[in-house]
Amino acid sequence: MKYNTLGKTDLLVSKLGFGASGIGGMFGKTNETEAIKTIHQAFDRGINYFDTSPAYGRNDSKFGPLTSEITLGKGLTTIDRSKIVISTKAGKTASLPPEFNFKYQSIINSVEASLKRLQTDYIDMVFLHDIEYDKGKYFNLAMDEGLKALRKLKEDGKIRFYGVSGYPIELITSVIENHQVDAILAHNHHTLINNLLLKLIPKAKEKKISLINASPFASGLLTKKGPPDWYPVTETQLFTVKKAIDFCLKNGVPIEKIALQFSLENPEIATTLFSCTEEKTLNQNIDWIEEPIDVLLIKEVYSLLEPLRNMNFDFGDFNN
Repeated sequence: MKYNTLGKTDLLVSKLGFGASGIGGMFGKTNETEAIKTIHQAFDRGINYFDTSPAYGRNDSKFGPLTSEITLGKGLTTIDRSKIVISTKAGKTASLPPEFNFKYQSIINSVEASLKRLQTDYIDMVFLHDIEYDKGKYFNLAMDEGLKALRKLKEDGKIRFYGVSGYPIELITSVIENHQVDAILAHNHHTLINNLLLKLIPKAKEKKISLINASPFASGLLTKKGPPDWYPVTETQLFTVKKAIDFCLKNGVPIEKIALQFSLENPEIATTLFSCTEEKTLNQNIDWIEEPIDVLLIKEVYSLLEPLRNMNFDFGDFNN
């Protein structure tokens, strides 16, 4: 496993990071015992960066929206805290349907509760979560009271660094140009169907803001299993993906391998977060990134997916 320093911070993170949305039940039901084994295996295979959120869980999950943080907290208790990097989020209090509160005291309370669920004295990085929803309704509040709360938590030693997470490129650009944060977690913008994150790298480096890449499988779209029920995708778009999946299978390679290798190929991106819930899948993904890349095959798959290139999926609109 390769490791990179996260921007201007002193956080050394694995090239591949463990996104804990899956163990919260965001892509289907999970088994807590298996999830904890997967967390331990991730660390044993070299992954030291774990990301979660108090909104990663469904109402039918064991602990509802809090499932991911609670499960990750249990899984990490037996690992030396100094050897891992933990990030979580605040402001989004549920995912399905989404609920938000970026007021100062709410962010303080959210992080205090996360510390208990994660069973740690400090959190390395906290992101304001999905600040783009409802046409940017929460953006100004998040950038005012939300960031003030994170700065206070940093002063108090409860968190080490802070930033924002979101999807719209317009939002990420606005944060980079107008606000001072340590990192931005952007999902679905460095995949086989989207390369917009690369255009932001020069601006982010100039402001000394680290860009964290998430969702190399396009939140499940670039998988044989397909996206979860909440994914905003049409039948026509699914048909395009199926052609790429079938092409990969004919060449004896799963599309998941191509998607993951492609997403990790840029050295300017310190870490990429992926999600899984089972040891077998975890091991397979790490094995894939250690194998040689078939450049010609990746180019073929990339071309087949051209109709979806940089398409704006409405994960949460932003019109600020």
